[in-house]
Amino acid sequence: MQCARQHPFGGFASAPDRIAVIGLLPFFALLSGCLSDAELLAENSRIALQTAEMRGAGELDCPRVKAAIVTEKEVPGQPLGELYSEYGVRVDGCGRTVFYDIECRDEKICAVREKPLPK
Repeated sequence: MQCARQHPFGGFASAPDRIAVIGLLPFFALLSGCLSDAELLAENSRIALQTAEMRGAGELDCPRVKAAIVTEKEVPGQPLGELYSEYGVRVDGCGRTVFYDIECRDEKICAVREKPLPK
């Protein structure tokens, strides 16, 4: 006699069925969005600041610059696309200031757009 457990939705749960469901868990974890808005913004802010400081040092021709995040927000990608973070960053150095919009898709890659100085 073979022992099997009744599956809650009818039928019997076999070992291959359980393995298939377990194999899908990482996929469902990705769909559920493992990072909160605050976690995503915090994770990407470090590289956003580093990116702004490198760009600002070059544009201002100033070896000692200081970057500060002025604004930050999480932006949804295209339909079913991944979320990304966007920062408004101010960079000061050698008596001058530049502002950048920085878009980070992950904690390693950020794109920079220079902003005009506010009036």
